[in-house]
Formats: sequence, structure tokens, C-alpha cells
Amino acid sequence: MNGKTMKASSVKRSGCWGARRLVAAAMIPLVLLIAACGAPANNANGAAGSGSKQTSVTCKAPDFTGPYASEFKGAYDQSKTELAKRILEDCQITDAELNEILDAQNQCLAPYGLVATKGQLARLRESALSDEEMNQKNSECAEKTDLWNVESMYDAMQGNPDNLDAEALHKASYECLKTHDLLPKPLTEQEYLDMEVSNSQGLSEEQIAERIRKWNEFYNIYMEYNDDGTRNPNYDAAKATQFWQCQTDPMNQ
Repeated sequence: MNGKTMKASSVKRSGCWGARRLVAAAMIPLVLLIAACGAPANNANGAAGSGSKQTSVTCKAPDFTGPYASEFKGAYDQSKTELAKRILEDCQITDAELNEILDAQNQCLAPYGLVATKGQLARLRESALSDEEMNQKNSECAEKTDLWNVESMYDAMQGNPDNLDAEALHKASYECLKTHDLLPKPLTEQEYLDMEVSNSQGLSEEQIAERIRKWNEFYNIYMEYNDDGTRNPNYDAAKATQFWQCQTDPMNQ
């Protein structure tokens, strides 16, 4: 999905850099961070278009190796289902495997008239469930299916296959934006880092909100929708795709 919305001050999940809200008719955002965390566009089954990159060394449970060894071991140990353990045991998650875990999630959600795709939850039919109740049912099913153990690792590897620390990723993103001439105005590397919402440890809520406001204002031309869901007249569709690729996968641009 190339059209993005304003940054929001939500809590991050593994692999997400800064929450951005999606606006979609008849859809509601999940409680967890969603496609705005850099997940690619959905295919017909809701999974992304390109799978997580393979690790450079052989990885097999229980002797996990590679840049995400500890994270995969943690997700594997926490998982209760054979499906999730099978998906996680080799330290890579393909689109087909993500579809498998989403299928399991949707089997659990079906009695409630709900369906989950990558990053979104929707009603299949008229339902008396409130948005909060829908999210609750989704959470209950995710606990049973281990969806989040698998999805969080998929998301992490999509945007950061080498498991670099946040500062290294931000610096790579800055260089990517400079290389592709996507900075709306000239910025030094430090000015760029100072604007990043994820570099907000120790800041008050008011300071974080101000940083988000400045970020949204500075990069406004790359957001198809405003925070209220209206279309942004200043949106630059020609450059927006590359901008978000620099944000989510700067090492491969």
C-alpha cells in the first residue's frame, strides 16, 4: 500500500519503526501495529508480496543461529501450535507460511463473522460486535493460533533482515533519502535523527507529540491521506513509493 497516513504515537511492535494509521472503508486497525510498519501490499489472501529474506547460515530448532537467533528461539518457545513451530523452526518465514497462519486465524474468527488479512481486521457480515470486541476476539484467536509470534518475526525480517540496531537503520534511511533526493528540505544526519519518533526515550508525551507533528509536517508530501482520513492535496505519488521503501527497507534501495 503506497498511500500512507500521518504518524501516530502508538507503541511499536518488533520490526516497526513508527506507527502510521491506515484509513480504509469497512476496515478497522488492529490493536497491534499493522501494515504501516512497513509490511508490503496485500495479495488476495492478505499476505505480502515478497517473503522474508533467507538467512545466510543454516538455522534449525532448537539450535537457532543467525541475526535473529534469540528472537526466533523466543517465538518458537512461546508458540503452542505445531503450525507455528514448523514455520519458525528454520529462521525464515515465506509468504505461503504467513498465509497458513492467517488461514488458521480466520478459521478461529469465522464464527464471529470476522476475517483478518495482513494488518487489517474486517467484518464479513453485519455484526453486533463493537470495534473493541472485534479486536478482543482477534486477540483471543491470535493467542490460540500463535499468529503474533509468526507475524512479528515476519515483519521484523521484512524491514531489517540483518537485525541492525535502530540508530544504524535510521542512518541508512537518511542516506537512502539523500541518494534518491527525497528530503523535502536539506537536513544533516543529526537533524534527521532528532526528528525520528522512535528516538524519543526520556521525552514527555508533549515532546513526543511535537516531534510527531514536525515529522508529519516535514514529510507531508508523501502521505496520501491526512490524519482525519481526507486526501492530501499535496501528495506526491511519483516519489511516495521510493520514500516509504527508504523508510522500511533502506539497506536494499
